[in-house]
This record gives sequence, structure tokens and C-alpha cells, in this order.
Amino acid sequence: MRRENQEGIDEYCKLAITRNRTQPSFKNKRAFFRKVDKLPAGPEWICDLVNMAGDVIGPNGEPLSEELELWRSDPVECIRELIGNPAFKEHMSYAPVKVTRDGIHYYGEMNTADWWWNKQGTLPPGATIAPWITASDKTQLTVLRGDQTAWPVYLTIGNIDKAIRRKPSAHATVLIGYIPVSKGLCFSKATRSEAGYGLFHSCMAKIFHPLIEAGKIGVEMLCADGAVRRVYPILAAYVADHPEQCLIACCKENRCPRCIVPRKNRGDNRKFPLRDHEKTAAILRRLGEGRSASAAYSKQGLRPVYKPFWADLPHTDIFACITLDILHQLHKGVVKDHLPVWCQKIVGKEALDECFAALSKAHGLRHFRHGISKISQWTGSEAKEVEKVLLGLLVGRVSSQALKAIRGLLDFVYYAQQHFDIPKLHSLVHYIEAIRRLGCLDGVNTESSERLHIDYAKKAYRSSSRKDYISQMALWLQRQEAVVRQDAYLGWIGGELQRELERDKTAFLEADNLDLHDLGQHEDDAGDTPEDRDGFALPDEVKALRELVNSNVSRAYSIPLTPSARRVNLDSLIAHYGAIAFLDEINEYLRDNYPTATQLTAHSIQLEVFHSVAVLLPANIHFSNEKRLCKLIAAPAKPRTNDRKPVPARFDCALFVQDDELFNSEGGLEGLRAGQVKVIFRLPWWMGVDEHLVYVHWFCPFRTSDPVTGLASTSHSTHAQQRNASIMRMGDILRPCHLMPKFGTTTLNPEWQADNILNEPITFLLNRYLDFHLFHSLAT
Repeated sequence: MRRENQEGIDEYCKLAITRNRTQPSFKNKRAFFRKVDKLPAGPEWICDLVNMAGDVIGPNGEPLSEELELWRSDPVECIRELIGNPAFKEHMSYAPVKVTRDGIHYYGEMNTADWWWNKQGTLPPGATIAPWITASDKTQLTVLRGDQTAWPVYLTIGNIDKAIRRKPSAHATVLIGYIPVSKGLCFSKATRSEAGYGLFHSCMAKIFHPLIEAGKIGVEMLCADGAVRRVYPILAAYVADHPEQCLIACCKENRCPRCIVPRKNRGDNRKFPLRDHEKTAAILRRLGEGRSASAAYSKQGLRPVYKPFWADLPHTDIFACITLDILHQLHKGVVKDHLPVWCQKIVGKEALDECFAALSKAHGLRHFRHGISKISQWTGSEAKEVEKVLLGLLVGRVSSQALKAIRGLLDFVYYAQQHFDIPKLHSLVHYIEAIRRLGCLDGVNTESSERLHIDYAKKAYRSSSRKDYISQMALWLQRQEAVVRQDAYLGWIGGELQRELERDKTAFLEADNLDLHDLGQHEDDAGDTPEDRDGFALPDEVKALRELVNSNVSRAYSIPLTPSARRVNLDSLIAHYGAIAFLDEINEYLRDNYPTATQLTAHSIQLEVFHSVAVLLPANIHFSNEKRLCKLIAAPAKPRTNDRKPVPARFDCALFVQDDELFNSEGGLEGLRAGQVKVIFRLPWWMGVDEHLVYVHWFCPFRTSDPVTGLASTSHSTHAQQRNASIMRMGDILRPCHLMPKFGTTTLNPEWQADNILNEPITFLLNRYLDFHLFHSLAT
């Protein structure tokens, strides 16, 4: 539903094509909404009035007060809707499992982790756990003007696969409430914060109250597979950013919400005792009864919240439930807020920007053509892209101790993902424990809830009159839910969810891994422009490759059905693709592999050339099968045409398997060699060579990885001052790779640009942080 306000719907109804051709069953907005209101919707919305009695005396001599509205729906009914949704049948788990290989326990979905196993043992036989995951985050609704805010609360269940939970379009996460936001003007400055804590916890207690009894005795529910089970909803994870984590834990923001580490010891590399659910609730309860604050109250840095909402939730340890936030604690909190700043102080802003700008391009890697100091708005996307290249471009420019520290931090981010008094840095000591408890943390990350703000808060607000907007937002969402349920039912009948998942596996072919936030807002810094993607394989053309993502096929590729260029001659290959030795190399390849084939001459070369190829990465237990597809580009420059900007040439690098036996037995980089792909082509049909070939400029075999950075180095392979080149089969490519120049301590050559850096006779480093697949493949 779009533009479902009075103007939009009424304008649509007045269109001539609407009146004469489509002829809907409604004549105006009111009739339309009456029909929408007849559709089955989810749990109904309930409005509770919350009265805040302040301590500020008003003009009449009475204390001021404020009446607020708490909008909520029944969380038990929401869980019933989720666990019974037949669209999730193939993506639903009802019992814990252990995934092991060679005696090693692998953690992935929530039902593979320890928490589910531990809780299952405390419940009656035959009980089914619904590990509910909640998230809350206050968000700004207005931009540039006004200060309107909303505080949505979301809920999902860990029974649903995390890949589905993360998809907003799957509607596997639902809105269950809006916490009222108050400026607290009826309270004095001394008590305003305390009143805000109490308002949050009292509202959350009302929202989650139905789950107390349900968690104790269970509730019979019809599940997605058609079976009726006694389901015990138990809080498994609470997703929030650091300030809200502290609000939940009733502790100060300069403390850890999970453990009782002293404020000045947050940089220590050691564990401290975890906070205790029962003891903390007892401390706060005694304080609320009028007793004096205990020593533990001050030691643990607690806030005066006398009845926290979590005190009566069964089978719950609230402090263990507070999830570690990859987005705010790692990508934004440590990498974005601290790591680049430290590096800029050591290297210098301009020098660091020059290094970023000179890096070569690669699929899935964003190119910062102006560096990073000029980024006006950082998001998690920018932080992730910086993580991929930061270590490599600092080699030779900072000390080995600094490189060790940066590598350790980046390795930790990838695996999860001095004295530092930073709360978000201290959180790193809890990650291993959290992964063992709940599985991979990408399923309980604030990135999902922040994306939901668009649908459940910002769009809802824009559809309101901006006055008394929360009630209008609730009504708008109820109608949206009715339409979504109808659409979901039709989609389930037609298998739409599964098709959408299949489309996501190859979405990179259209978007080239650009984050939605990057499109438009940071166009100048984007890694690839729309022109770069012209002629690349479309999803339908890699259907066969897509069907292999869940197989154990080690190598496969898919070429576009239509060549990017036809009848390409030798002069064009040399001038536009840089394939100087093409004639000699193709004839040598024919002599070795097709001795009866006709040798080519300078005048007989007429090739079909492709500017991209989709490649299937080898299966990896640490890596989602949905991300096994990647892309390799070998495209010449495009001149300016009319209003289209010129596009520079781009020739990606790849890892080639030169010794299958050595690679299969040793792994890592053994048996592999890097080469720059200059031409992807097919010979004329009359030659009888029915295979796709590539012309490659070689790099030397990799040297031993540096013990400090873990990065392997290489350089141009040359003979008589010319690049060594050869013709290879397309099937010899293992995967695309990214080679970074080793900048060293000297001033950057101003002629070094992203478009030509790979042609320079310098040392290059294999970027092991390009993606999680390569990182795990090279992990030692």
C-alpha cells in the first residue's frame, strides 16, 4: 500500500482509467478502508493509559502530571502467529540439535547452541520451546525539523531460521508495542532520569506480562507443520544498542550490562563475574522497599529501578539474554568510532585517504575514491568496507605492534563476526560465550531492528497527520498488517517466499553488493557504477549455477548468454584489453591442447568476448551457501557517450588452481597462483574448441604469509621485462581475489590510481579480508 492517505487514494479513484477500466469495488478512501478493515488482521492493538505523577508543583499548587498512551498487542498471540505460519514450514525448528564434524561443535542457528539444550532439560517431556527474541530502539521520526520520536518494540522467535528473520519482507519479526516517549517536564532535573527508567520498565512489564504465565505452564499452539505442541515461550535474547542495554540491565552507561567489571577496568583483558538475575532483582526490590542502598548496589553501578520488567519472567537470565551488538559494538563502536581515528593519528588523514583511493577494485569491495575522512555519514556499511582493506594498506606505514593489534581486532570481528577504557571494546570478552549460548550472532543483531524502523515507525509516521500520531500509526499498521497477511497468504499458495530466497542468492548480479543506504547517498564513493554492470549475467542466466549452491561441487562458473563484444580482433585485444602476447599464447595453447586445430594469425582472430563471469565458491561450513556466488570482471574502458559518464577499465584478479593434488591435500594457498584476468573469450565455433578461456597476466607464486599480518605477498611474474601471460581454462579459476599494493613508508606516487595500480612493478598483498569465505579458507 502506497500513498494510502486521503489525497492519494481519492486521486486514484478519480482517475479515468480507474473509473472506466479497473473499476474497483470502492469509490473513495473511506470505502477502501472499510474493505481493508474486513480483512483478517493479526492480534488487536490495546491502548493503556499511563499516568506519570511528577514532583514539580504547578500554578494551582498541585504536582504536575502527564498522561501517556502505551500501545501494545498480546505477545503470546504474536508468537502463535509466527510459529503457526505455514510459509515458514521449511525454515522452522522445534528442538535443539548438535552439529559436529570431526568432534568439533559448530554453532549456527539458535537450536544448535547451548542455551536451547540447557532450557530443554528443565521443562517437562514433550515441551517445545519458543525462544522469543525482542528488540527495542528509540528512533527519530522527523528529519531536520521537529523532535518527534517513537520507541517501537519488536518480537520474533528463534525457531525460525535467522536468514528468514533478517528479511523484512518475510514478516518474521513483528511489532508488539510502542513505548511512550516523555520529556519528563513534570519532574525536576534531579528526578527526571529516574522517572524515565521507571516508565520504560513499567511499560515493558505490561507488554510482556502475558508471557509470564505462558512461560511457566506452556500454551498449546498449532505449528507450521500442522502439529499441535505445548509451547513454552522463554526469553532468549534482547537486542538493543549499548545505552538501551544499560537501561534494561538497570545499570549506568559507563558499566557493562552483562558483568560487574569496575568502570576503570573495562580495558582489562580478563573476565569478571557475570551479573546475577535473582540477586540483582533482590537488591533493587529491597531498595524500593525503603531500605538503604547496599554496597553491592554501588559496586555494580545500578540505577534506582525498583521493579524491573524482567524480574518475574520464568526461566530467564536477563543479563545473559542481552545480546552483543555486532553493528554498534564492533562495526560502528570499535571499527568506525576508534580504529580509523587511531590510524589517522599515526599515518595522517591525507596519507590514509590517498592509500584508500589508490586501491584496486574488486567484486564485493567498495572503492573510496576520495578516501574515508570526507565521508559525511558513517553507517555499518562503511565500517564493514573499511575492515576489508585497513590492515593491508597500513603494512609498512605503522609499527609491527600496531599491525598486530589491528589484525587481532579485525580477526575477532571476522570470527564473531595498552589500556582502553571503552565500554564497547570491553564487550569483546563476552562474544565467545554469547556465540556458544545463542549461535551465530548475525541472527540477533541490531541491523535487523534498525531496518524495521523504516516500515514500522518512519513510514507509519509519514502516513499520519503528525498530531497524536502514535494512535494513527497503530491504526495504519493494523491495516498494513491486514493487507500483508492477505498478500502473504497468496504468496504462500504460490511459493513466493522460496522464490524470493532464490532471488536473493543472485541479487549481487544486479546490485553488486552495494548497501541500500549507499545507493544515492554516497554515489561518489560507490564501488561500481551502473555502467560497470552493463552486460553482466542476469539471474535467469545463472539458474544452473544457483541450483548448485547447496551442493558439494567445488568449482563451477556461468558465462552470460550474450557476449559483451563480438568479432573482437587482435588490434582491439591489444589496445583495449592489454593482451599484448595474445597471439603467441593462444597458438601455444592450441598446440598443447588441440594439436589438430588451425593456428591463428593476426588477421584471423575474431573472438566473442565476455566482460564478466559468475563463479561458485567452494563449499565452506563457516560460510552461508547463499553467499557462494561471486563475480569476476574483465572489462575495457568505456568512453563518454551523451550524458553517460566514462567508465574506466577494470580487470579483476583471481586465484587459479595450478596443482589440484597439492591444493586438495594441503588447502590454503598451496597449489594456487594469482593472475589478472584480461580477456574472457570463446574461440570461433569452426575451430572445434568448445570451452571458455581466459587470457591471464601472472603474478609470482605467493611467498610465505607474514607472521605479523598473516598476509601473503606476491609481485609481477616477468621475463625479459615483459609480463608472463598464458591462456587458461575458465574452470581453472577457483575464485576472484583482491591484491593490495604494499605502500610502504615512501610518499605515494601521484600516478598510482585504482585503475592502473595493478600494472605497477611493486609488491602486492593478498587481501584475506575480502570476504568471510576467503578469510576462513586462509585461517590458520
